[in-house]
Amino acid sequence: MGSAVNWNDFKTRLRSLQSRSLLAEDLLDILLTTYNYSVVSPEKGEEIVKLFITRELDSPEAVYMLVDLSIRAEPEKTLKVLKNHGLVHGI
Repeated sequence: MGSAVNWNDFKTRLRSLQSRSLLAEDLLDILLTTYNYSVVSPEKGEEIVKLFITRELDSPEAVYMLVDLSIRAEPEKTLKVLKNHGLVHGI
């Protein structure tokens, strides 16, 4: 991920975020609508589906994976979503 964000601080904030499910939904929306879909390998796609089915898509680890994939597919959109959720500042 990019250097403009302190990712250790981000992970700490993510764990305490009350609206992780909304964040996961926003990130999933980015991944489902991007033209840069090649960043999501078939294995990661399968993992996302399994997490969705088991209702674990909003776990901190799953959301961090969604952030990682989204930031590679659509960096500007992802940073805007993270800012809207109060996870990054000054970007």
